[in-house]
Amino acid sequence: MESNAQLNVLLLGKKRAGKTVSGNTILGREVFMSEKSSKSVTRDVAVKSGTVNGSVTVVDTPGFFDTQLKPEELMTEIARSVYLSSPGPHAFLIVFRVIDRFTEQEQQIPQMIEMMFGQDVLQYSIILFTHRDQLKGQNIENLTEENCALRHLLGRFHVFNNEIQNSREQVNDLLQKTDSMIEQKGGGHYSNQMFEDAQRFRREEEKRRQREILKEEVERQSENPEFKNFLTKYQPTLRLSTFALGRNMVAGEFIGMCIGGAVGAACGLIGGPAGAAVGVFVGGAVGVAVGAIVHASAK
Repeated sequence: MESNAQLNVLLLGKKRAGKTVSGNTILGREVFMSEKSSKSVTRDVAVKSGTVNGSVTVVDTPGFFDTQLKPEELMTEIARSVYLSSPGPHAFLIVFRVIDRFTEQEQQIPQMIEMMFGQDVLQYSIILFTHRDQLKGQNIENLTEENCALRHLLGRFHVFNNEIQNSREQVNDLLQKTDSMIEQKGGGHYSNQMFEDAQRFRREEEKRRQREILKEEVERQSENPEFKNFLTKYQPTLRLSTFALGRNMVAGEFIGMCIGGAVGAACGLIGGPAGAAVGVFVGGAVGVAVGAIVHASAK
């Protein structure tokens, strides 16, 4: 990808795997609530953006196997992550703690991700191990070689030391691996019918918001003192034309309105601007009536 391209990243993994702190590490600042506090573990989808060799958007998700989160709640938040990451993530970062044993739960995660996001999703995935500072000289390949579920992803994994979030080298290395993976897939983001539908619904949402913003702006203008002053000044000019448009006048009525309005305005000038406005409207109305009689007589 080009350095100024938009990169969308989706973080997935178990509770306390280090997703949130990894999002902060990628963006180089504390933008997501840290998982260090038991009260601040991510239970809702969060989206943050920043500039890291281009524009990067990170979507943080609730942890898998979180007993405090009902299945319906997790389903809703996963759907929200799809919605907010549309038209689709360029990379799914599947997060594991490097010190954790790969239990049956961990081995189920890739299959769960395929079930949720589609069978090709792992081709756009990178394993991200966290807590590198606790690796203590062990080789990362040795920790993963016995895991059959992850073996086909080897070659696309990365390790973070989240204790040094200001280390840009580890982030740049991750982004290089991400760029390489994206290029191998043709340079685009991951998508399927679910993400395409999410994009369509988001576009509809944006159109609705624009309509609501326009409606609110019109309502604010109607209460705007400056607009009221402007309206008062130009009422005589606009009133007759809008009156004509509202009546769908025939030619005789329109000509009569114009002549009557002009005469009425001239007479009304004696009373100042207010009198002129009244004269325009009254004279125009009389002109309309006369014009209508003439039109009827001509038939």
